[in-house]
Amino acid sequence: MKGMDKLREKLPDYRGKRIYRFIVIGFIVFFCSLILQLLLDSLPRLFLHLTFLQILSPLTPIIGSLLLVIFGFLIISNFWRIRDKQLIKFGERAYQKSFRYVVFGIPMLFSVIVHSFFPSDFLVSYNTTRSLSWYLGNPISDFFDNIPVCFFYLRLSLFLIFFIMGLIVIRKSLKIFGIDYMALVYVYYPEESELQNHDIYAILRHPTYHGLALLFIGSIFLRFSIYSIIYFIVYLIGINIHLKFVEEKELIERFGEDYRIYKKNVPALFVKLRDLKKYFHFIIK
Repeated sequence: MKGMDKLREKLPDYRGKRIYRFIVIGFIVFFCSLILQLLLDSLPRLFLHLTFLQILSPLTPIIGSLLLVIFGFLIISNFWRIRDKQLIKFGERAYQKSFRYVVFGIPMLFSVIVHSFFPSDFLVSYNTTRSLSWYLGNPISDFFDNIPVCFFYLRLSLFLIFFIMGLIVIRKSLKIFGIDYMALVYVYYPEESELQNHDIYAILRHPTYHGLALLFIGSIFLRFSIYSIIYFIVYLIGINIHLKFVEEKELIERFGEDYRIYKKNVPALFVKLRDLKKYFHFIIK
């Protein structure tokens, strides 16, 4: 995999198979985060005798995703926040010391995306229909009678289109830019990075985040519920706050007015209509 040698170089105490412990930790964090969200989805139905949970019932699925987005981005932001202190204190091992923030934060955020593909009654079915939680969690099309079968196939097709496009964009980003860029190695060692002048940067500032957004949109068409839309909105708010106050703040400090101009002219997450031809060329080439 492109960039793996550079990543291993910055994790000197984790040579050979020892590097796989980060994968194990990341998977555990992801799994626990996903289970937490699924439990919060059904928590009021697990404890029917608790009145306050019945009052909060429509909100518990949103609270789960919101908490994971907040904690995920806060953890990742520490990776930037403590960089200078870590470099002074640990020198060449600074990235390794801070890598735990990446290993914990990113799986949390990814769990929010995966959670959006699950029905909100995945663990425990709704005990009563036509409740507010039922309306928020079930497909909007269930509220209407005589919905043609072709509408379901249209939803399924749109889900597959956006889901596959998201995977393609993420895969291409990983292939073009490398695992070292994805793992944020050059946040700590910008002088070792290479200039990235790929065409995709002319139409998108953050192609990987764009790919994740496409996966989220796919989940909206799959679930077609109000909850799925809310999860997506929570993700968009979180990623935009993170970009503004963490990632792009650092990029402006590094590149100055040039990046401000670039930021003004190129969107962060969604392609402009005039650039769709270039965008699809990136996807299919």
